[in-house]
Amino acid sequence: MWSNLFLIKILLTLTTFIDHIPASEAAAVRQNSILIESNSVQRVVGETQRTEARGLKRVFLSNRTVACNDGSQAGFYLRRSAVFSRRWIVYLEGGMYCYDYKSCRDRWLNARNLMTSAQWTDTKEVGGILSPHPDENPYWHDANHVIVPYCSSDSWSGTKSIPDTRDGWRFMGSLIVKQVIADLIPLGLGNTQGAELLLAGSSAGGVGVMLNLDKIRHFLVQERGLRVTVRGISDSGWFLDREPYVPGAIASTDVVKQGWNLWNGAVPEACRKKHSREPWRCYFGHRLYPTLKAPLFVFQWLFDEEQMKADGVWAPKSPQQWDYIHGMGNALRDSLENVTAVFAPSCIGHSVLNNRDWLHIRVNNISLSDALKCWEQSTQKIRRKPRTKEERERRRLRRQKQEERRLKRLQKKLRENEERKAKGQGKKAKKNKKNQDRKNPNRPTKIPKRHSQHNLNALLLPKSPTEGDDFTGYVQDEANATQSKRQRKRRKNQKRRHQQNNHQEAQKSSPDTEKCTALRLLERCSWPQCNHSCPTFTNPVTGKKMTDLELLSSFGMEVEAAASALGVDMQTLKNMDLITVLT
Repeated sequence: MWSNLFLIKILLTLTTFIDHIPASEAAAVRQNSILIESNSVQRVVGETQRTEARGLKRVFLSNRTVACNDGSQAGFYLRRSAVFSRRWIVYLEGGMYCYDYKSCRDRWLNARNLMTSAQWTDTKEVGGILSPHPDENPYWHDANHVIVPYCSSDSWSGTKSIPDTRDGWRFMGSLIVKQVIADLIPLGLGNTQGAELLLAGSSAGGVGVMLNLDKIRHFLVQERGLRVTVRGISDSGWFLDREPYVPGAIASTDVVKQGWNLWNGAVPEACRKKHSREPWRCYFGHRLYPTLKAPLFVFQWLFDEEQMKADGVWAPKSPQQWDYIHGMGNALRDSLENVTAVFAPSCIGHSVLNNRDWLHIRVNNISLSDALKCWEQSTQKIRRKPRTKEERERRRLRRQKQEERRLKRLQKKLRENEERKAKGQGKKAKKNKKNQDRKNPNRPTKIPKRHSQHNLNALLLPKSPTEGDDFTGYVQDEANATQSKRQRKRRKNQKRRHQQNNHQEAQKSSPDTEKCTALRLLERCSWPQCNHSCPTFTNPVTGKKMTDLELLSSFGMEVEAAASALGVDMQTLKNMDLITVLT
């Protein structure tokens, strides 16, 4: 008993000590004190029985050198599909980033869970697009769900594996994403041909999706040779490189530039070539999107809270600040004009995919889940572009050369046959073959193709076999032929059932065809919160929810004058809808 109390006291003292030492020293102490599960991936592979547990189970990466900021082992949370679905959702968590020594030090003191895996629990519960409940997640509740906790502080772009001597931080976000996908291959992602991977993320995770989408597609399809369809969803990761509201304040472009240098940030090669002088511009969605090849769906609040913070107008108090926010919404709307699939409500908010009420958000009476499903179906219908005239001519010349080579081979073979006949080798070879057939009476008779199936027994077996004849070889050949026929039929039936299951899975709970007419749901209302489905806005100063009239008052509108202009009293105005007042 006393020994147990003594051990508990030592552990408490060690924990207090780690909390008060510098980050570089804390990383070394933690690396020696934290017990890391060994062979986590192999342990999950060995689990064949599927349970009804709702939580996602923690799995550490097989490569221990891929780590969080403090050197603790990175990993992910996994829930396998109970119906053996071929669809996988890999969700990258968000949490902004740090970009220099001071910001990373503050992040370690105030948001340590975003820099280490020491506090990860064994299981994890989450809602939204990763919920296992059909009423909350109608289209992807039975998919394979993966959550990757954010512990690299680099928007999932870093490749810095060797820490600096000053701070001791690693930034390996891009390496973590690739290792997660590599570890999922033996867990089922690589076992099913025709699998579908949906790489999703919110906030910094949304930026990470855009930065890693084409890399993951190349890794799976080109390097590993897998037939996997890769798509991406970026949630609240579409930031603008604008000048801040306050002159002289640090701009988001300067912050990203410093971070890119600190993280050894990796950006897509196509975007790097386009912005060769300023590769850090690729962290901004409207710069990166034109260079992407894999399908991407963009969800973005037109009045994003983190964008407002970055621009210095998070707590607007004056009409001038609201005018700036109004311009920000217009600029963001303009930057989405060339995006093929977008869902952008005119609301104040940040992140939505992991919220349990994500089904409530609508644009033009279409929910976000329906829009995502329609987009997913539209990407499955993409066909190969028609060949150009030059491509058709190249294919014609290639076929012509192949035919010429085939004719040359035939001509050469005919000449060789004529030469053998001229030397008498043809008759000699035929005679030798006939003698060999006589010496081997058990040799099965070769059946010409012109014979029909009902004459097979008559050709193989005589009607009145003699007592000394041996037909073992004939019977064995007949059995092998029957077995091969059964195997071909079995494979054909399995393929047909697999195609039917895939078709049913794709069509299950599909949205109405009428709702799939548009993939660009970009709201044109220029006022914040003018959408009926917007989440309630919270005052950043008081932390309390604001009513519509309080929000209008913060815009600079005189509420009493508005009531007089509408010819109603204050009580009636309070009960009126915000959109009715604005229009």
